[in-house]
Amino acid sequence: MPLLALLVIACQVTCGLHVVRSGQERYWIYLIIALPGLGCLIYFLGIMLPDMLGSHRGRRTINRLHDSIDPDRHLRALRDELEIRDTRDTRINLADELLRMGQAEEAAKHYQIALRGIHSDAPDILLGLAKARFAHDDFAGCRESLEQLINKNPDFRSADGHLLYARTLEALNENLKAEEEYQALSSYYSGPEAAYRYALLLRSMGRQREAREMQQQIQTYARRAPKHYRILHKEWLELSQLELRSLQQG
Repeated sequence: MPLLALLVIACQVTCGLHVVRSGQERYWIYLIIALPGLGCLIYFLGIMLPDMLGSHRGRRTINRLHDSIDPDRHLRALRDELEIRDTRDTRINLADELLRMGQAEEAAKHYQIALRGIHSDAPDILLGLAKARFAHDDFAGCRESLEQLINKNPDFRSADGHLLYARTLEALNENLKAEEEYQALSSYYSGPEAAYRYALLLRSMGRQREAREMQQQIQTYARRAPKHYRILHKEWLELSQLELRSLQQG
């Protein structure tokens, strides 16, 4: 048997033993067997090396690899936990993960169930329900949840919730009310998303000059802001730049 084949087999055995002894998910064994050499390399870099180093970065690497290979693993664990303990927290954790995974309709059902007893007007659950309903294009339901949140929790403050309310009014074609909310957001919202979305609303209302000026303000502020601001808000700044170019060309 060629030396290279012996080395690959030795690597597979070593990695396989590590999977078993360290209690890793069994899909690693299938990967190691199905992709000789490459599977071992992925496992070594993703699991064994970070494990040996014991670093926080290593743990993040492991989680990313797990998520790329088995994206539903967190969801399965949360479903199992809910079967064992049906509590407010287990419901919310499952709903949050479902929403993150793009399963907004099911997420909304779990948020709705979590709104029970003393938690019937809990602001965090109502906000989660509103997000799920918005993601599922149930804009009327989203508005209902947000207005219940506001009415029952007048001291609750959430910039993201406020932005969601403005977006909901816009989705319901209540543009003047949406503009009022966007204007209020512009005075305190951290980051360019609210201003970017406000500029899009202005453009949709035919107010091209105001929309262009707002996108220009976003870019001007970003150029003067610290580097970490540009890194943190890279996605919205790039979208703003593309929109500004479109407005300038139009």
